[in-house]
Amino acid sequence: MRLLLLHADRFSYEIREPTKAAEDLGESPKSIGFAEVLVSFTSVEESDSAAMADGVAREIANVAAQVRAERVVLYPYAHLSSELAAPKAAVEVLRAVGDALTRRGVDVHRAPFGWYKAFEIRCKGHPLSELSRELHPEALAPPAPPGEGERYVILLPDGQERSPEQLDGLPDAFRAMVEKEALKRDLPSREEPGYLRLCRKFGIAWEEMSDIGHMAYEPKGTLLFDLVSDYSTQVVQSLGLSLFLMRGTNMFNLKEDAVREHAELFGDRLYKVEHENRSFVMRYAACHQQFAIMRRWNISYRHLPLGAFEVADSYRLEQSGETSLLFRVRRLNMPDLHVLCRDLREANEWFGRLHRRILEEALPYGVDYEMLINLSGANAYAQNRELILGLLRERNRPALLHFYPEGRNYYWTVNIEYVMLDEGRRPREIGTVQIDTGNAERFGIEYVDEQGGRKHPIILHTAIIGSVERYLYMAFEAAVQAEAQGRKAALPLWLVPEQVRLLTVGSEHLPLASALADLLEANGFRVGVDDRNESVPKKVREAQQDWVGMMIVLGDRELKGGPLRVYDRSVDREVEHRPESLLAELSKRTEGFPKRSLSFPREVSRRVVFASS
Repeated sequence: MRLLLLHADRFSYEIREPTKAAEDLGESPKSIGFAEVLVSFTSVEESDSAAMADGVAREIANVAAQVRAERVVLYPYAHLSSELAAPKAAVEVLRAVGDALTRRGVDVHRAPFGWYKAFEIRCKGHPLSELSRELHPEALAPPAPPGEGERYVILLPDGQERSPEQLDGLPDAFRAMVEKEALKRDLPSREEPGYLRLCRKFGIAWEEMSDIGHMAYEPKGTLLFDLVSDYSTQVVQSLGLSLFLMRGTNMFNLKEDAVREHAELFGDRLYKVEHENRSFVMRYAACHQQFAIMRRWNISYRHLPLGAFEVADSYRLEQSGETSLLFRVRRLNMPDLHVLCRDLREANEWFGRLHRRILEEALPYGVDYEMLINLSGANAYAQNRELILGLLRERNRPALLHFYPEGRNYYWTVNIEYVMLDEGRRPREIGTVQIDTGNAERFGIEYVDEQGGRKHPIILHTAIIGSVERYLYMAFEAAVQAEAQGRKAALPLWLVPEQVRLLTVGSEHLPLASALADLLEANGFRVGVDDRNESVPKKVREAQQDWVGMMIVLGDRELKGGPLRVYDRSVDREVEHRPESLLAELSKRTEGFPKRSLSFPREVSRRVVFASS
C-alpha cells in the first residue's frame, strides 16, 4: 500500500462521473469540504489485504497526532502505484482501514471508490505536512497473540515482587518503562523529536532510493559513525579478555539446520532474501558468522573465557510505520561481542562485569539506565534469581521482569535490555546482555576440559554501547535534553566532527592558521580553517551553527605572539591558551578515545554545501 499524506488548511472534493468499478454512493454527499485535515491519498496494491488495516490505521493515526490534524480523509488514489489491487479487494481494504481508524478514535471520512472526482487542497507547508509511506503486508500483519504464561513482574532489590500496576513509590523513569512495556501505555508522539534536528545538522537521513528503514550518512555523519564504531572496539579491547576480531557475510542459508533453528527461535522481524529457489536470512546480529567460524576452532579450557567481536551490519524487518532514524532501522550496525565461558559460574561472573560496563558507558551522557529483564520462563528465573537480585542490590534499583511463555526451547535464559528516557519521557532500549545456553551445541562449538572431555561453552551476547546508531541516538538525546535544561548543547570533544576551527580576520593571518592547524593535526586532532573572505561575525556564527568544539579567531594580536582566545563550546565561554596548553587540554579531554581525520576538506572555502547544512 502506498500513501501520500498531506496536512491541509482545507480540502474539498466533488463527485463527477462513475467508472465501471464505482462504489455505491448510498447517502454520501456529492461534494464535501474539510478544514484542518490530514488527507491520505491511498493506493491499494495487489499484495494488500484487510489484515493490514490496523497497521495502516496506526501509521495514519500517528501522523495525524504528530501534525495535530482534527480529522482524516481517506481518499482512494490509483496514481501512486502500477500494481493496483482489483477494485473489489481495494474497497474491502479501504473500508477496513476506515473502520480501524474509527476504533482508534480518529474522526475519519472515506471518499467513495471508483468515481472521477475534482478536488481542491491547500497544503500547510510545514516540515511534516507532506509525507509518503510505502507499507508492506508482511510488516503490518497483526502480531501473534502472546503465549500462555507471558507476564510481567516488578522485582525490588529486597526480593519483593509486585504486579506492574503497583507503581507507588517507584522512580519516575522506571514507572515510564513499566507503563510502556507491561501496561502498553506508550505515549503518542505529537511533535518532531528534537534529536532529528541534530540528524539533519550532521547529515544523517533516510536513503530515499532504498528500502524503508535504510540510512545514509553525509561526511559529518560518516565521521560520527566511524568514531563510534572505533570506540566500540576500544571498549571490548579494554575488558581484559582474550579477544578475537572477525568479519564475515551478512546472509545465511536457511537450509542449514543451525541457521534455521536459530532464526526460528529469534522470532519475528526476519529480513529474508529469495534467490535461485533458496531462502536466505539477513543476519540480525554477528551470531551466525562468529559461531560458524568458532565451530572450526580447537579450543581448550585454558583459552576460556574468550571473546569474539565484530561491528556487524545487521538487519531487522521493522514495521515501516515504526521506523525512526538511528533508533529503529532495518539496517543497523551492532558492535556484537560474544564471550565463551567454561560454565555457569564463569558466565555469571562475566555477566556481572558486562552489566557494570554497560552502565558505566552511559554515565557520560547523564543516562542511568532502567533494566528490563527478559526471562525464558519460570525455570530460568529460579536458576538465576540470585544473580539478578545481586545486580539490583548493587544499584538499589528495581527491575521489570518479563517472563516469556513456557514450553519453547529458547536458546537463552536471561536477557537484560538497558532503557533510557528520551526528551518526551519515552523509554528507549540501548545496551543489552544475554546468557545463551543453547547455541554452542546447535552450532557445534566445543572446548576440551581438564580431563580431555569435550564440552559446550556458555555464550554471553552483549552490545555494551548498543548499536552504533543507538549510541549516536543517546548522544543526540543528551544534547537535546541539555538544551531543554538551559545548558549549551554539545557533543563530547572526541566525537564532535570538527574539534577546532581557526577563523582568520584577514588573508595576512592565513600562514599562522595553517601552521597552527598543522601542529594540531600532527597530534591527531581534527582542525578546520575558515579562510574565506567573510566577516568575523559571520564566521563565528557559522562555527557555532556547526557545533565546532573549540573556536579560535586569529588576528593581529595572535600574529604578534599573544595568547589564543579559545571559545570552548562545552563550557560556553572563552578561555586563553598558548599552543602548548591548548594541545594539553585537547589531549586531556580526548584521552582514551579514538581519533580520526576530517571527512571533508580542512579549508572551509573548499567545502561544498551539504544537504544537511
